[in-house]
Amino acid sequence: MLPPTPAAITAPAASYGQLVSRQFTTLPADAPPPPPSDRGRGAGIELPISFKPHQPQIEEDTEVVQAISDGKGHWYLATTFGLMLTNGKDWWQPIDHKDGMPQTRMTSVARASNGDVWGGTQSGVWRLREGKFRYFASKRWLPSDSVKRVWCDSKNRCWVETETGFACIEEKPMTLAEKAAHFEFITASYHNRRGYISDCSYKVAGKPELGTIHNASDNDGLWTAMYLGAECLRYGATKDPAAKALAQKSLHALLELERLSGISGFPARATLTDEELKAGATGLNPEDKVNIPGDNTPVWFRSPIEKNVWVKGDTSSDEIDGHYFAWFLYAEHVADAAEKKRIAATCKRVTDHILDHDFTLIDHTGRATRWGHWEPSLINDSPRWKEERGLNALEILSHLKVAFHLTGEKRYDDAYEKLIKDHHYLLNTLNYRKGNPWWKLNHSDDELAYLAYYPLMLLEKDPVRKQILSQSIARTWEPSPTEQTIKAEASPFYNFTYGAVTGNPCDVESALLSLQDWPLEQTDWTMVNSKRMDVALRLPPGGGRNRMETDRVLSPAERRVTRWNACYWEADSGGNGKSADDPGAWLIGYWLGVYHGYLK
Repeated sequence: MLPPTPAAITAPAASYGQLVSRQFTTLPADAPPPPPSDRGRGAGIELPISFKPHQPQIEEDTEVVQAISDGKGHWYLATTFGLMLTNGKDWWQPIDHKDGMPQTRMTSVARASNGDVWGGTQSGVWRLREGKFRYFASKRWLPSDSVKRVWCDSKNRCWVETETGFACIEEKPMTLAEKAAHFEFITASYHNRRGYISDCSYKVAGKPELGTIHNASDNDGLWTAMYLGAECLRYGATKDPAAKALAQKSLHALLELERLSGISGFPARATLTDEELKAGATGLNPEDKVNIPGDNTPVWFRSPIEKNVWVKGDTSSDEIDGHYFAWFLYAEHVADAAEKKRIAATCKRVTDHILDHDFTLIDHTGRATRWGHWEPSLINDSPRWKEERGLNALEILSHLKVAFHLTGEKRYDDAYEKLIKDHHYLLNTLNYRKGNPWWKLNHSDDELAYLAYYPLMLLEKDPVRKQILSQSIARTWEPSPTEQTIKAEASPFYNFTYGAVTGNPCDVESALLSLQDWPLEQTDWTMVNSKRMDVALRLPPGGGRNRMETDRVLSPAERRVTRWNACYWEADSGGNGKSADDPGAWLIGYWLGVYHGYLK
């Protein structure tokens, strides 16, 4: 078994405050009534008409909408240009977007006994704590973003009155272990379909408890593999039999993708049974075609192994990355002798299939799938594939290293050596992400790259080759003066992977905050951050892969919650609250941190 990585920093296991929101059409019985407060001139405070030398100026059109006292000689004024802090006499200190305030056109202000200041605005609510703002908007937090009034109770909860209802925003004590158990419950309740892990649709927006519908996607194999990897690391760290049982169920499902395709060594993208379709599962469209130019073959076909099963072809390199990652982790942490033998046999068939077909993946069409390519003639020589050169070289080296590790077959080690010595695939890995401006970055590729880096760098023992791989991954993560790197995304999955495979310090604090800030609900609500006043926006020149982005990655509480393949810089994203991704992204990040010693 691979030893845990000694961590430079170990996060405490103590509880933190998990932010949650309860929403109502009318105030519930446990809600305190809004306290009486002075509004505008009723507080006896007039805006200044003259200023002392060097005193901050006040926008001349400023209107005071509410004033509250802290009982210590200071007044907090909610205004149409932000917050005003004053002694009510001769000193006025404005606090606005230049200080990090997300929205400045205020409608209300409140103070909690713990010192928090809450501001209601025409576009959501913000909280000011210890000099830092937190923004609450969208139906994740509020019935409506148009806020009429905010007030606090003795438990430091913030009550919000909006145009369409009320909300109570509070912090509940929780540990990361408790949060992991919560996400396991969500996965089991809404996302686990015979061991396959995927997204789901809600019958009622924002209410998964009222019924969900399973969806089969292009990436069922990948999402299942990442969840399986999380359960393997969980079992490696805790020896919890529940983790082993969940890992075994998803391993069986993952291995079935290859068996049910009826094509030796070809794992399907997804499967659906006739029974699941009758129960309402979605994702199968008989009219969908494979993504191969000039080929109109349907992508879904009946399994030749079990006639009641539909199988999806055109499998991509994304799926294959997930399979090798999961096989490696299960064999290292969970498998008994019989399971290791079964994993090795499946791995052998898939790897032989790739090698026998000149480093391509062949599906039911008899042709290579759209993205199942690792052959040198394409990766090295085709200008159309230059963007994939670094990633695909990294992928196939990782697959061959895992295959040799699991099976001991010399053929895989020979292929690994040949790609490095004759086709410079190890040097190709240095090209990954290199020279790409921010608007050309493919964040889905980052997820695939780190799935490949993890087993490859743990298994590669040659110090010279390990140094090149370390340089390759460091280029993607360490800050750069000329390129946007991954460290700024504060991802526990990327941070803990980088630290584990290199031994270099990783940003544990930001990863920990991301795990803590991640909302308890996975519902895909629309999140609009382009109208915030505390961010700068950037647009790709002449269009591009990504849409409008913010100048920094915002907290998970303030952006769309999805997997690590998404662009977390995107300003506006999300849906109508009728779907959700599975929590596997959180779980894989958390258990990587626990297993490798960064988290207790």
